[in-house]
Amino acid sequence: MKKIYFKSFLVLFLTSAFILSNAQDVDLENLGKRTKEELKKNPFKISGGISANSVFYNSNVYSGREPFTYFLNGNLNLGLYKWTMPISYSFTNQGSNLGYQVPFKFNRLSITPKYKCVKAYIGDANMTFSPYTFNGLMFTGAGLELTPKTPLKVALMTGRLNKAVEDDGNPNTIPAYKRMGYGANLKWEKDKYKLGLIGFYAKDDLHSLKTAPDAKGVLPQENLVLSFSGAFKLKKNLEAFGEYANTALINDLRATPNGAVKKGIASKFLSPNSSMESYSAYNAGVNLTLKKGMVGVRYERIDPGYRTLGAYYFNNDLENITLNSSFTMLKDKLSLSTNIGRQRDNLDSKKAKQTSRWVGAINSNLKASDKLMITASYSNFTMFTSKQLNQFNTINNNPLLIQQPKDSIDYKQISQNTNININYIISSTKEKVQNINVNYSLNDMVNRENGIVRKGGLSRFHNANFNYNLGFPEKKLNIATSFNFTHTYAASQTSTIWGPGVTVTKSFLKEEKLKTSFGASYNHSGSSTANINVMNLRLGANYMPWKKHSFNLNFIQMFRNTDQAIANPNLNEMTCTVGYNYSF
Repeated sequence: MKKIYFKSFLVLFLTSAFILSNAQDVDLENLGKRTKEELKKNPFKISGGISANSVFYNSNVYSGREPFTYFLNGNLNLGLYKWTMPISYSFTNQGSNLGYQVPFKFNRLSITPKYKCVKAYIGDANMTFSPYTFNGLMFTGAGLELTPKTPLKVALMTGRLNKAVEDDGNPNTIPAYKRMGYGANLKWEKDKYKLGLIGFYAKDDLHSLKTAPDAKGVLPQENLVLSFSGAFKLKKNLEAFGEYANTALINDLRATPNGAVKKGIASKFLSPNSSMESYSAYNAGVNLTLKKGMVGVRYERIDPGYRTLGAYYFNNDLENITLNSSFTMLKDKLSLSTNIGRQRDNLDSKKAKQTSRWVGAINSNLKASDKLMITASYSNFTMFTSKQLNQFNTINNNPLLIQQPKDSIDYKQISQNTNININYIISSTKEKVQNINVNYSLNDMVNRENGIVRKGGLSRFHNANFNYNLGFPEKKLNIATSFNFTHTYAASQTSTIWGPGVTVTKSFLKEEKLKTSFGASYNHSGSSTANINVMNLRLGANYMPWKKHSFNLNFIQMFRNTDQAIANPNLNEMTCTVGYNYSF
């Protein structure tokens, strides 16, 4: 299998290179003249930046966090004529002090050279093909993207997805087999249609670990996923699109081939065993573009258990039908967007209950004047659950005590969210700038069983925030004040959180080389069981002694006390960050 995939990868690489070489428009007659003009220009360019930050932490209660942590980050952009080669790195001691092992890296180095339509990924990189196949997973290896002027676009990747980690007995250690991955994304794009083909393959190395970590549920796996996609312009303003993906996953490479069943397209290319599973996912939709907006409908279905080894997580066992629209009106001063849909799970009818929900949302943005801006949004999530009961349990229990039908329980959860934001500019002159911002949000959730709201089945959250900003541009002084209030009713209990805050920023020296800030905030949290007071003090400074150099300092001190009967009612916590940045 390795030889087959290596040959396929090599064929794709050579084919794309051939297409690329024929895609460039070469004017042989003026080639020498243009070459001389290019050579006269400054051939070499360099830019980038480096940063170093140290974090000091101290607490009289918490001891799990390291007292000293450093972060070294940088990027270097090298250019030679039409070549560019960005280099970025990130180093820290954060992972070395964990006391246990993980299958990923904390320190990373990436090189991404580019020449015209050719872009390469070397080192620690991440690429995305599609949500169902290979989606943003970090790998150590190499990747290639070819985007010539021809209809064919190519993206390739190969590298290590997980490093081998032995089970050392520490309960926090995450053991893993060494896992390699290979992927290809081919696109054929024309004005009226687009076609796509994706293949991703990953396999664990059985011999990368001395002891199999079966006790922690870690098994050697193999996966192949194939995806086919397309988009078509039916008319000038009407487009249809869709994607189908099939994944074949072998959960344990050591399983016997007895009872293996090849199901789905991807499984045809693997050597199956009894642990192999096959799942599918697909979506399709239509978008209609109008003069002042658009309307679209989309259908998506993901089989229960669908996953690949090319992503961190997957949502599966769901079916979505959504209708969305967006419009502008009142001479483009008002914009509206809506979304409504239906979702359900238990697609294979193997769960004891099925959940379905309606989802609706509307967002608006109104520019009432040059000084007044209003945004508002509302969303409604209504979830339904029908659970089948065991008839024998119903008979054995007293039927008079059962308040629901004998064959099922109808459960409904309604969640409503409302948000309103108002921003008003009082004045905007060289001497004074004043701004007011008011925000209010409401979250209301109700649980009903057979139409009855039981005790604890209602939750309601109110949050209001008021901000006033006063600036004096000529004095390089800015004062921002705020007040926050939150009222919560949940589980038949009421609690409130309120508190003010202030932040003052001031610039000094010529060209604002020194910028300072001071902030303070107070929050009181009260309920029937406890009262908590939290005080935060913040200091910040940024100094640029030279044009490309800057030093920064941030200091945060927190004091917390409570009347609750706990081991440490008083908390003092300090975090100090010192950093240096250089850009060139």
